[in-house]
Amino acid sequence: MAVVGSGSTLQIGKETTWGTAVSGAKIVNFTSESLKVNADKKTEDTLIASTAPAGKDLMKLEVSGDFSGILRPEFAGYLLKLAFGGTDTKTDNSPVTGAYRHSIPLIGASGTLPSFTAIIDRKVAVKKYSGCKVDSFSLEGAAGDYVKFTASIKAKDESTGTLASLAALAPQSFKTVNATLTLGGTTYDAKSVKFSLKNNLQDVGQTYGSGIYNLEPIHGQREATVDIDLNYGSDTETLFDTNYVTDTKIASIVWTLKSPSVVTGSTKYTVTITMNNVAITSVERNVNGAGVLTATVSGQALSIGSTEPVVATVIDATSTVY
Repeated sequence: MAVVGSGSTLQIGKETTWGTAVSGAKIVNFTSESLKVNADKKTEDTLIASTAPAGKDLMKLEVSGDFSGILRPEFAGYLLKLAFGGTDTKTDNSPVTGAYRHSIPLIGASGTLPSFTAIIDRKVAVKKYSGCKVDSFSLEGAAGDYVKFTASIKAKDESTGTLASLAALAPQSFKTVNATLTLGGTTYDAKSVKFSLKNNLQDVGQTYGSGIYNLEPIHGQREATVDIDLNYGSDTETLFDTNYVTDTKIASIVWTLKSPSVVTGSTKYTVTITMNNVAITSVERNVNGAGVLTATVSGQALSIGSTEPVVATVIDATSTVY
C-alpha cells in the first residue's frame, strides 16, 4: 500500500557521547529529508573463472544526507547550537523579565562539534540515526516568506527507532515580515538573504576497532558566508567602491528574524545572526532587463583577533543553556 509524506515526523536529541543514541528532545518542522545509509561492498580479486562475481562483501557503512524545513521557536536555538557548536552564554530576563537571551558562537578550532540523534517516522518504518554532526547549515529568508533552513549531516549508523512523546509545536514559525538587515550599521532593504555555514567535516575513516563504521568526524576551518539580493541603488555602489575593490571590511552584518509569537509581554521570539569583519567577495549590479534592476552582494566573515567571526543570538523562553 502506498503512503504519503504528510504526517511524517522528525525528532532530534543532543548526544552526550558521539554515536550513543538518545531519545528525541525536539520535534523539527521539516519539509523533506534525504538521510540514507551508504554501503560499500567489494568483490574479491581472483583469477578463478566465473560467469559473474562470486560475491559482494560489506566493507563499510556510513550515513549522510540532509533535512530541510521552516524555522520555528521551539527548536531554533537547539538547532543553531548543533550547527555552531560554541558555548551558549545565557542571559536571564533579557531583554525583559521572563525572556532568555542565548549567544552561541562557533566552536573553537580545537573544540568538538556536538552530535545528535535523529529519529524519522517514515510511516512504514521509524529509523534512528546516531552520531549525527552538522556538516553545513543554511538559513534563507525571502521577503514575504517563511525562514527556511537546511542542515546537511554526516552520521554513524542507522537502526530501528522509537518516537518520544513530545508536545506539539505551538508558537508561529519565523517569517521575514519583521526582519531587518544592517551592514556596518546601515539598514539595507533586502529582497532576500541567505546565510550559509560550512563546518567542513573531515572523515577520519575506519580502523580495525571501528569495524564497518567510520570514526567520529572532526570539523575543519569554518566558512560563514552571506548572499543578499536587493534593489540596485547608490548603496550598492557604495559597497562596491568602499568594500569590494578595497581591503576594507564591513565591521558587522546583522540579520534579525522574528516570529509573530511572543515570549512574554511584547517580546517576540527572535533569532539574530551577527557576522563580524566581513569581506565583500562579490557585487553584481548589471542591467538585466527593462524592469526593476536588482543587485546581489556576497560576503564572508573572517576570524580577526579575538572577535568571533559569527554569533547566533536567540531570544526565547528556554531557561537552560543549549
